Amino acid sequence: MLTPTIIAQILWTSLATSSYYVLFSLAFSLVLKINGAFNFAQAAMMTAAFYAAYTLVGILHLPGWVGFLGAIAGSVVLAVLTELLGFRLLRRRRAEQLFVFIFTLILSEFVAFLAMLIFGSFPTTIFSSLVWPVTLVGPVAVSGWDVPALASTVAAVAAVFLLLRFTKIGQAMTAVSDNAELAELYGIRQARTFLAAMIAAALLVGLGMFLYGSRAQVQPNTAIDLMIFAIAATIMGGIGNLAGTVVMAVVLGIIQNGSVLFIPSQWQGFLLYAFLFAAIIFLPNGIRLPERYKMSRRISTDAVAIQHKPEA
Repeated sequence: MLTPTIIAQILWTSLATSSYYVLFSLAFSLVLKINGAFNFAQAAMMTAAFYAAYTLVGILHLPGWVGFLGAIAGSVVLAVLTELLGFRLLRRRRAEQLFVFIFTLILSEFVAFLAMLIFGSFPTTIFSSLVWPVTLVGPVAVSGWDVPALASTVAAVAAVFLLLRFTKIGQAMTAVSDNAELAELYGIRQARTFLAAMIAAALLVGLGMFLYGSRAQVQPNTAIDLMIFAIAATIMGGIGNLAGTVVMAVVLGIIQNGSVLFIPSQWQGFLLYAFLFAAIIFLPNGIRLPERYKMSRRISTDAVAIQHKPEA
């Protein structure tokens, strides 16, 4: 029987667990907006982040903060290698977007295969236990994982907003996403901008995978499944619309976790594919937000070029 207490508990838990979905979706949407790449290799970055943290904490028994740094390092290193040795070479050879996507798909499967060879296919976690201390806030049980996860996610989203709105590299990203060739003519280095976007996405992925791996079991192919969610949120939020992606990731996360009220838990995975089909068929352009609600704002290439002009 549904009671207000049960509904409030499920809504809170759903909101807390949507934190890593927001980070994965925002990272995917950011690279798609700036680099124009359908970066399925993000699954490889997620796998590298988790197993780096798992090696440091779960195997070597080092403190959790070391595992967090390991997750960030694993994700960033793979992102830089993917950009320098993959995307950059494919751009020079003017490869079609289809081949770029195939490259990212193969890379994600390859990293998952390596992880299975090294760590096995059994599910595992960063910490030895997934049980966190619980505090009652009124009728709602708040775990020791919930608040840090939500706080770090809000801080990460705010950092992306500030990066895009108020920094030179962020405004260069916006200019490149609007017209990469014109931005290059005005002196904005595409290669550096693309690399910066990949690193920013890798930081989001590293944080997200550390949060996920400290709350749920992970297998080598888990990241590939999580990518379906990120893709659905990106499409429904509107491709290129980072704020819309964040909102849709929260909404979809609450719907998926809250669905336990109405459908058996084994059918929750089915919802992901239903979301994706619905996004492609009914919302191919996503939900459009007014310009003032977007994380990045349109800025003229001239203005960015002036900021990047070297001093005499």
